[in-house]
Amino acid sequence: MKQTHRPLSEQDTDALAAQAVTVAAGSRHPDIVLLCEHGGCSVPSPWQNLGLPQVFFETHFGCDLGAAGLTSAVGAKIGATSIIAHYSRLFLDYNRKRSDPDCRRIEIGGIPIPGNIDLTEEEVGLRETIARTPVEAAIAQWTEHRRARAVISIHSFSPYWNNARRECEIGVMWRQDERLAPRLIEALAGNGEYIVRSNEPYDFRTNDWFTLQRHGFEIGVPCAYIEVRNDLIDASGSMASHLAEAIADALRIPDSAAAQSDRLA
Repeated sequence: MKQTHRPLSEQDTDALAAQAVTVAAGSRHPDIVLLCEHGGCSVPSPWQNLGLPQVFFETHFGCDLGAAGLTSAVGAKIGATSIIAHYSRLFLDYNRKRSDPDCRRIEIGGIPIPGNIDLTEEEVGLRETIARTPVEAAIAQWTEHRRARAVISIHSFSPYWNNARRECEIGVMWRQDERLAPRLIEALAGNGEYIVRSNEPYDFRTNDWFTLQRHGFEIGVPCAYIEVRNDLIDASGSMASHLAEAIADALRIPDSAAAQSDRLA
């Protein structure tokens, strides 16, 4: 039986779990909850990068590039609550169910991930405790203990896939619940600045994703995923402003994101 890390004490486990997530409470609209499940590229130190070179964690394999900063910036412009998960999806992909093989991938592009191969149930449970449970608790605090008005999960995607350039620039992934996504798509596409698509570059209707199933559909809160092509996430904040204004329009927030952006400038 392979041991992938040194034995951890309860104190070690608690300390690692405390680093799994950060929450920025919304100043004006805390009931609008923005999630970033793939915000970080770190692996808890006892796992020693799962046996991979660090460079892999600084690519789209390791995290959604630019998504954490984008989520924080959009939250600040709207005054919404932002919840960002920090451990790499290669350690545990929070947007996947525990039973999903992609929750702990054993390879990336055919390259084995040594630290993810032949995991015991004890090891799987430990990762759940460290990387999923704290995120679950944080989201539940802002979506159930305090009833959420909407939950929006923000991701980024690579400009290239399967040897071709993706045309889609912003995608909204959704199914079933029509209270939010159609208005969000309309608002994002409104001025024609970006190519906006429904259920591209991924299709929520054919994917068994965890986050919005658990924190949207199961508790009756309007929800959607937003995917942004990562080469369009800019240091100037124009993409953050675009998302913030679109979300404000879709949710009919009276004090617009654009006005708030002007005040913050």
